[in-house]
Amino acid sequence: MRTTSLAATLISVISLFIATVHAQNQGIDRCDGITNNTRSQICLSGKCPFTCGSVNESAYSKCDQVCVEEPCASLSCNSSECFQRCLAGGCESLHCSSDDCTQTCMGNCSRVNCTMTSKCNQQCEKGHCGLHASGDGVVVQNCAEMCSDVKCEADDCRQVCEGEGCGLECSKGAGECNQNCKGPCTMQCGASRKCETSCTGGKCNLDCNNANTALCEQTCAHGACNIKCTAMNCDSSCSKGHCADFKCTAGENCTQNCGHNCTNMRCTAKECDQTCTKGNCKMYCESGSDLCIMSCPGGNCLLHCDGAKCKRDCSGGRCVLSGSGKEETTPRPTVTAAPKPSGNAPGPMSAALAFFVPWIAYIFSVYEY
Repeated sequence: MRTTSLAATLISVISLFIATVHAQNQGIDRCDGITNNTRSQICLSGKCPFTCGSVNESAYSKCDQVCVEEPCASLSCNSSECFQRCLAGGCESLHCSSDDCTQTCMGNCSRVNCTMTSKCNQQCEKGHCGLHASGDGVVVQNCAEMCSDVKCEADDCRQVCEGEGCGLECSKGAGECNQNCKGPCTMQCGASRKCETSCTGGKCNLDCNNANTALCEQTCAHGACNIKCTAMNCDSSCSKGHCADFKCTAGENCTQNCGHNCTNMRCTAKECDQTCTKGNCKMYCESGSDLCIMSCPGGNCLLHCDGAKCKRDCSGGRCVLSGSGKEETTPRPTVTAAPKPSGNAPGPMSAALAFFVPWIAYIFSVYEY
């Protein structure tokens, strides 16, 4: 299957190259034709505004638009399936309104817009693009680096920045959103059902900013991130520590995990669960919280609880416990010892001997050796 796809891609590239060379030799700056239900538009001069597809078109259902040289003014498509490629980069505008959109820019495309009903795939190969997408289906947005304006408002959003300097945003109109960036990056998520945000390289700003989001999961793998969550349920992790601004304001439950040296961990929720694995953290469970569970296995932490109930554990020692919350202690289980025999009553061993000795004597009396 992969060989067939590779062969088809190779044939397409060779055909495009041959058509380009032939057209340039003829002094032609563009090609436009229909073959096998596909309208192909190729801009050779870099000055072609192309529009493909309309409600009145019946000769084709697919559009393939290619800009070979920089810059192209605009590529616009509204057929049922659109392929838009800016091979040299620097296209001013790529716009797709379709069931299925595929938009590729080599780099420096300031406005790449997609409105779809099924799926949209936006690729910025060398970075510095503006990617916007919306619709009812699945959106995949991928940037090499330095895409400061990547926005998605679709039922299923998937945003990836392979380098640094990106700004990824899933708006409140999105259903689910998955964001991944090497970092440093800025990632904001307001999707209604679920946000899943990951910074693999550290030094990111992670923000779940919709109080109606059902679940937000935030991960800072290499630390030194700013993490904020305002959702119904939050699960935030700073595994390598040093997250200076680590805040959670959740409607229901909030879980915050830090490796070490998180000096401003703050939580307000019905239930807060804060952990500092290797110690040297400052944790604050603020008033308005029903239950605060605070743990510092590494020791040397500040555990400040102003919630209604506090359960604090400092197995590493050297912690400071403060705040106005009431400490909840779990009573140790009571072990009831078996009653000792009173007076001259025989113990268990004596009772056993009293039972077995008569039988042993009987056996010796019956059998002669």
